[in-house]
Amino acid sequence: MAHQSNDLVLAWKSLSGVDSIPGWQAISLEPVGPVEIQAGKRTPGNLEAILLSFPKGCIPSIEKLPEGQGFSVERVFDASSDSTQVALTRKPAGSPELFLIMANDVVSTLASASMENASTNRLLRVFLGRVGAWQEFMRKGSMPLSAESEVGLVGELKLLSRLIEEGVPVNIAVNAWTGPTFDGLRDFALGAGAIEVKTTISSNGFVAKIGSLEQLDDTHCKPLFVGALKFSLVETGQTLPELVAEISEMVSIDPYVLAEFENRLLSASYLTTHAHHYHRRFSPQEEKIIQVDDDFPCITHGNIKTGVVSARYEINLEQLLNRDVGLANALKNLGMI
Repeated sequence: MAHQSNDLVLAWKSLSGVDSIPGWQAISLEPVGPVEIQAGKRTPGNLEAILLSFPKGCIPSIEKLPEGQGFSVERVFDASSDSTQVALTRKPAGSPELFLIMANDVVSTLASASMENASTNRLLRVFLGRVGAWQEFMRKGSMPLSAESEVGLVGELKLLSRLIEEGVPVNIAVNAWTGPTFDGLRDFALGAGAIEVKTTISSNGFVAKIGSLEQLDDTHCKPLFVGALKFSLVETGQTLPELVAEISEMVSIDPYVLAEFENRLLSASYLTTHAHHYHRRFSPQEEKIIQVDDDFPCITHGNIKTGVVSARYEINLEQLLNRDVGLANALKNLGMI
């Protein structure tokens, strides 16, 4: 990976990007399977880019390409070529260091997929999926997770591993993890229902933050459960990176599921280069699965006065833990096992 990063840096340095004629300057790099890759710069602008060549017609003209706060993705048309190039380019305000990490990561992800003899169409989807994950990562700030967000991600990952342990196929379990996505209202969408995960390391009560009126509204999402997970911080526990590595091993039986898992991690603002920030060790203490029903204390559009359009609030889950139905029973009700 370091060698590939050096190749990009050297290629970009060798390109002036200040040609008198507007257009692209590019240097070919090692291809990834059938996909040709170039390091490039465009005049005017002199901004770093990687260009990937896909067969013409592979990308529908109506397809919207991802665009993040620090980068853009665009088609590069050449009437004389039988391929369409896609350029991933740093924006003027984008960090050169972060863009190098991104470009290197995208090419590495494609290289891993190509080892499975993936078709060009499949590699295109892998590319767009990975860039889309970077789009969400940069939308959320591209910084290491806060202490609170680290706890929340540990809880989501632990429930993901528990879904797999209970017999949910790895591809279904990973795809069900919708919390990190742009429109992820709840953490896990399973069948017609969902599980929203709340996590605490507090030994004194269990106060959970609810982000919207919709989050615990089961009107169009039944059955709906809250997964209440308690952890303690002890030396024998797992760090967040160790938990990530454990689940990566669980889902690695399918390289495309592993790639999707890594996309969800990135969308959740987890970046491998930030791993050294996460040194706390978490040990699971309790797992309670509570169904959201008419007696569950929540605020929704159906039980609030007309005129209120949004709300964030907190509930005390401690008094509800004795209503645990167990994960296995919840998954049966969701039709997952």
